[in-house]
Amino acid sequence: MRRKSLSNLLLLATSLLLLLGTAACGGGKAVDLDINQVMADMTSQYPIEGGITLGESDLPNFYGIDAAWVESFAAQMSADGITANELVLVKATDEDSAKEVEGKLKSRLEARRNEFRDYLPDQYAIVEKSEVQRNGVYVCMIISPQQDKLTELYQSYLKG
Repeated sequence: MRRKSLSNLLLLATSLLLLLGTAACGGGKAVDLDINQVMADMTSQYPIEGGITLGESDLPNFYGIDAAWVESFAAQMSADGITANELVLVKATDEDSAKEVEGKLKSRLEARRNEFRDYLPDQYAIVEKSEVQRNGVYVCMIISPQQDKLTELYQSYLKG
């Protein structure tokens, strides 16, 4: 009987340690972003001159993203096609979908780099320092002359 109590106590202590360890690694509460509100804040502070808003129907055409992977989506880009200014925010349906979205946005970013490399060196410099970021189910691609400030603003939303 004493051995069984000791085993139960050890099991309880182990479970408690695992629970505490999981909570500590989680970094606090889960973030639930309103993608459209984040985009509105980003573009109100750093507007895309002559920008157009993309809709969900643009996901496969511009990015090769399957709408089934996406819970919410917001994107704006320069309408002229020769200005390196494009913001894409996605909340994917799950982690696996987020990885798929990340891969598609990385392909888009690489395509933009190739488009600008030899033709518009000043715009290429903007695209070259851009990146795709994935945080859980959230994925973003920020191509902008205001890259650092927009990234900082986006990260502030993720921190809650």
